[in-house]
Amino acid sequence: MYYPVGWPRMLSLPQESGTDPIRVSANRDRILVALLTQDSILIWYAKPCVPIISHRRSPQSVSELGTNLLVCWRPDSSMIAVATSGGHIIFYNLVVLTDLKSLYEQEDPTNQALRRESAELYFKENVPPLVFSQAFEVPIPGGITDMASIRDDLMIATEDGHILRYLWDGQVNRDYCLDLRRIPFCVDQQVLRAVPLVEEAHVTSLSYSPLLGGFAIVLSDGRAAFLVANTLKFDPNSVQGIWAGGVEDVTCTALNHKYRLIAFGRQNSQGVVFSIDESTGGLEMSHQLILPTKDYPGCPGPVTALRWTPDSTSLALVWAVGGFSIWSTFGTMIMCSLGWDHGATDNISKSPYNIQDMDWSAEGYQMWVVNSTTRQFTGKKDKEFCPFPSETEKEEEKPDFSSHLGDNVLVIPFVKSPLTVNPAMAANDQLYLQGEDRLYINTGDTGVSQKKEALDKIGSIINDMADGTPLPDFNPPPSNHQSSHTKQWTIVSIPHAYISSSWPIRYTACDSTGHWMAVAGRTGLAYYNDHSKKWKLFGNETQEKDFIVTGGVLWWKDFLVIGCFNISANRDEVRLYPREARLENAYCTIEEVDAQVLLLNRLGDRLVVYCANSHISLYQLTLDESNPMLAILSKVQDVDASALSIHPACVVSITLTHLKTEARQRSGEGRDSTDRSISSADDSASLIMNVSGKLVLIQRERGSGDEMLYSPPTVLAGSCEQVWLPATANREKPHLTLALWLYCGAAGMRVWLPLFPREGESSHAFMARRIMLHFPLNNIYPLAILFEDALMLGVENDTQLFPETSSSSPSSLPFCTLQRVSEVYLQQLLRQLIRRNLGQHAWEIASSCSKLPYFQHSLELLLHSVLEEEATSKDPIPDALLPSVVDFIRSFPVYRETVVRCTRKTEVALWPYLFAAVGSPKDLFSDCLEMGELNTASSYLLVLQSLEPASVARQHATQLLDAALDSGHWKLAKELIRFLRAIDPDECEELASPRMSQILPPFSSPVSPPHAEVEDLSLVLGTLVGPRTRSISINQPPKTGSPPDPPIHPTLSRSASEKGPKLKRMSNSSSHNTSRDAGTAEEFFIDVILARHARKLLTAGKMADLGTFQANLEYPLVSWLRREQHRAGQVDDFVWAVKMIHQDFDWPWPGDSGGRSRADQGNALVEDNMRQLYIDTGVPRQHIQMDSGYLSQGGARPVRQSDLSLLSEQTVDAMLRMRDRPLDQRSSRSDDLGSVCGVQSPTLASPPTFPVTPKEADPPPKAKAKLNYMLNLLLEAECLEWATCFAIILQDVMAIIRIVNAARSTSDSDTVVARLHQGFLQLNSFASSSSPGYRTFLASIQPQVDSLASLAMGSGGEEQVGQEMNVYGVSTAIPRSLSRSVSDPGEKVEVDRASLPRARTPSPGRERVDGEEGGDESGCVLM
Repeated sequence: MYYPVGWPRMLSLPQESGTDPIRVSANRDRILVALLTQDSILIWYAKPCVPIISHRRSPQSVSELGTNLLVCWRPDSSMIAVATSGGHIIFYNLVVLTDLKSLYEQEDPTNQALRRESAELYFKENVPPLVFSQAFEVPIPGGITDMASIRDDLMIATEDGHILRYLWDGQVNRDYCLDLRRIPFCVDQQVLRAVPLVEEAHVTSLSYSPLLGGFAIVLSDGRAAFLVANTLKFDPNSVQGIWAGGVEDVTCTALNHKYRLIAFGRQNSQGVVFSIDESTGGLEMSHQLILPTKDYPGCPGPVTALRWTPDSTSLALVWAVGGFSIWSTFGTMIMCSLGWDHGATDNISKSPYNIQDMDWSAEGYQMWVVNSTTRQFTGKKDKEFCPFPSETEKEEEKPDFSSHLGDNVLVIPFVKSPLTVNPAMAANDQLYLQGEDRLYINTGDTGVSQKKEALDKIGSIINDMADGTPLPDFNPPPSNHQSSHTKQWTIVSIPHAYISSSWPIRYTACDSTGHWMAVAGRTGLAYYNDHSKKWKLFGNETQEKDFIVTGGVLWWKDFLVIGCFNISANRDEVRLYPREARLENAYCTIEEVDAQVLLLNRLGDRLVVYCANSHISLYQLTLDESNPMLAILSKVQDVDASALSIHPACVVSITLTHLKTEARQRSGEGRDSTDRSISSADDSASLIMNVSGKLVLIQRERGSGDEMLYSPPTVLAGSCEQVWLPATANREKPHLTLALWLYCGAAGMRVWLPLFPREGESSHAFMARRIMLHFPLNNIYPLAILFEDALMLGVENDTQLFPETSSSSPSSLPFCTLQRVSEVYLQQLLRQLIRRNLGQHAWEIASSCSKLPYFQHSLELLLHSVLEEEATSKDPIPDALLPSVVDFIRSFPVYRETVVRCTRKTEVALWPYLFAAVGSPKDLFSDCLEMGELNTASSYLLVLQSLEPASVARQHATQLLDAALDSGHWKLAKELIRFLRAIDPDECEELASPRMSQILPPFSSPVSPPHAEVEDLSLVLGTLVGPRTRSISINQPPKTGSPPDPPIHPTLSRSASEKGPKLKRMSNSSSHNTSRDAGTAEEFFIDVILARHARKLLTAGKMADLGTFQANLEYPLVSWLRREQHRAGQVDDFVWAVKMIHQDFDWPWPGDSGGRSRADQGNALVEDNMRQLYIDTGVPRQHIQMDSGYLSQGGARPVRQSDLSLLSEQTVDAMLRMRDRPLDQRSSRSDDLGSVCGVQSPTLASPPTFPVTPKEADPPPKAKAKLNYMLNLLLEAECLEWATCFAIILQDVMAIIRIVNAARSTSDSDTVVARLHQGFLQLNSFASSSSPGYRTFLASIQPQVDSLASLAMGSGGEEQVGQEMNVYGVSTAIPRSLSRSVSDPGEKVEVDRASLPRARTPSPGRERVDGEEGGDESGCVLM
């Protein structure tokens, strides 16, 4: 609720050679602060922080009366009492001078350049000029230990066991003085068992609360008690003491008025808070304040001071070691300075703070602290234990534990939640904080559900724009998610024109959209528009100063509703200001009320007002039909609620709701009746009041007539700090948006959840309609709840260090920052419902939240929390919750992923307990493969690696690798290859026995494990043991022979001809000698898997996937294709291959003109260039023969890779781009799992159907680069048949020439040439009938086709070619006219190489640049 921010301010006391400050105390208004030193007193003004009075006693007075000890204000701030060490009380008078308007006057210098121009340099606050004078001094017999003010009296505790009562005029009221020895003490208010105090003890600390009706005292022996009386006069004869049980080391005390709590500090660094039991009148412990070890792993010393904030919502606690902490009302620690980052210094021994005393200023925005150099506590040392004794008897040098801040007064700034003073903001899901002069607004959006609605609205706006409609005024929420943590806050400074005269800010309010903020200070109000970034103030400053907001601020539609006190008219009012009009009283609606307004809240159009006379007024808010800028306020009902609370100030909050108890709910019909009641605010709305932490429900029912009456109150919960109710209900998530949420401090969160009956449920089910669930909250203090998003939002402190300028300056302290935090609460609700056998309702809630992005994380938290609790429990759990939770999670698709994520975040020792409930990880792994959840399966693989032998992990990794390759998960496949290579081959050869998976007990046995033999069994079981022929060991497994062979993957069987030599099992001593051979076997094992997948892609014609496979896994595709060129690399149907490439690469079909061919520059130019080409076949130059411009050499030539590696610049660039950026991933599955090597896989029996008349379209981006990349790979691998198909699609003439040249240079050129020639004939026939776009290109390469025909005829005759074609299933006959080319191939002409013109041929894959002409630029020589 309260959070420090920034650096503290250090006050410069206006004294020369002054003594150290010892006490600080603020008056009732907390505007004036008194600082007490040993010989002086100073009065400071809080804002601006300036001194008013500095009074120093004379040395003679100090010597006679003693040094100053304590200071106390009179309630009306007209006098101050100072207690001295000599047992005297000095009374001082304070009088305000009426002659002077302000103590400080600002004057501009004569220099014009230094004159003030900004309004912020002029402060309008009038610092009152006070006249400080010593009135008198009174000796107090017995010495003074503490004092407290009670109305017009001053209660003084003395060392002789008395509590004296003095008037402020110095007279003692002897009739009402108390003697501890005459006061009866007991554990409750039953006087019959009361016993007077026998031991010698006196009061060391004293505190009074009028709402509690008594004094809290701390005795010198460490005991604590509460003094009460029958009357407020505290007649000594009626005073009774009530012991605080269970504590005997109390050091200090503080009282909470609003919540009626009594806090005590203890010697053991803990705090304890008591409340009054209304049935017996005794003190019962409410909660304890125990410092968590994560914030401070040690004892910070006794508690030296306790102070509640002015609004009673937080408690400041100080330890003797120097640190301080802030706690909520019912025991949640909000922050602790001991856990801050102080750099290299030791936080335990050198904490910068050493607070001696403290107090809060106005509205709790400042904490004034007195810091001391010398620490009261430096840690405890056990004299009997000294691990490093000193070698000498000299006393060791004591470490320096002093505080580097010195003896000074610091002012620590704070910000707080608006819920502390304005509980109506609990209905808003916006998170913001308020400071004394600024607002801290969270920059995140309003949650996942609201963001989805915003995106839907953006989509509708875009659709409307397409229709020509104008763009509406819509501002989408920011992109930050509320589920993430952030330190980014929008700080909105309040205008100086308002805050300079209305400091501090008391109330703030934000509307449901988060774009309108209203603030109210000491007088008046102002509001801020987030869209325009502008403030709206009163135009008439007199009207602003004319009223004080006393009962809160809230927004209703376009109106601002306030409860205020009219100073000029001296009456209390409820006002409504329209935000669109000017901020003036002429536009507001005023409704007079009978007493001061304390609380405001609303439900829909119904306004509830709680006043200081304990009356609750209900108003109906309506708009004036004739004037939309005017609101009408009509009273509906007025109820006297004085019987519900001891004092109106004890009412913390009041809320209107449609929630009903069990009896009222059964009168309706479940879900429909509840939704109907939420939709409209009718007269049946109930009241929920928080009275001193006790939550009371007052239901409204219709009586015998038409009058609506309130039923007797029902107590829902105790120790309640905050209450949240959803503003609207969501039919999709009725459980979350119709629940009542309560935060109870250290007791955690409570949810009053509705349970809707199922359809067809019997009326005799006796099922409750609502249930109160409880779950702890340890990591967050909730400030806002997003009901539909299942999130809680809060704030926590963080610190940041800056370079030190001076060790004694406040800048050496950590700089305090604010961080928004969030926590998902869905798993908490689900766990509580499942524990209560309400799994159906838990499933309904989970199903409604299944679309949240963190739903799977919530299930993981649910499983992990139950697993940690049950698996580490030392007590037996007969009704374990884990099986039910597992069955619950199994009903959602994210079950397998949830289990494995929880497993990997849990200790390995708990895995057997988990898998005993969820099943075998092998089965879960197999389920993931069947469902295609490969990433989840990879996580299970890591689990199997820890639980199973290496051979089992390798087997499952192989299965996952196959699935990853088939589905195109290349990144996963690459990681699996690395995983397989990292498996030690020696581990796979070991005994394949599963690792120990039994559930170990949660404790370890101190003795060695027993070895029970037959004799031991007979000793225990006697004659129940049958005869045995041999003795066996019960707990040791029987010895077996040779270990079984590790399981082999069923799909990795190789043919007998390709299996390598069988590896022999060697001894452990020589295992390192075979590590290289085993590594080679593992590499071959992985290569076989990759080769099989590449073969599958090649035979299926998935060339794009094959290229992606090579680019991602860096597979040596060229060498593999070279091996497969006569097996899987052969193409039987060239038309099918071309169609598959078109489909795989999304390559458009050429038009009728063949527009993408390089022949489109003119057939004549192409023929001229081709006549000038010279192709080196690798034979000696003197045997070169010319045949119509083409070589017809049938002999074989040595294959050189450099002959086929001529790549153009464009192609090389494309290959580099392919390496840098993977291709589009495509899925390819094939059931063809034939042999891996040596056996030809069958081609597709039924090729896919393609459009007969394909349409020309633009190619997709980078498709041509991919095609060129594959073409060059195939050319380099000499896979000529597929290369021909790519060259045809790219219409690359040079690639065709290279293919023809390479075909007749291979070792089996006869077969290759014949297959290529037959392929060209198939393509020519297809182009003539179905694809005229390729006709032009095929005509341009007709000489190459003729050359292949002549080669085929010359090498074996027409009959041999025909027979060879029949072998491959081709029925097309070779025409006789294609047996010769342009000239007779038999005519051989010797040509001189030097006489031939050398011209450059365009590089493969490179198109001609416009304007290139001439013989020298038309081609190149292929070497």
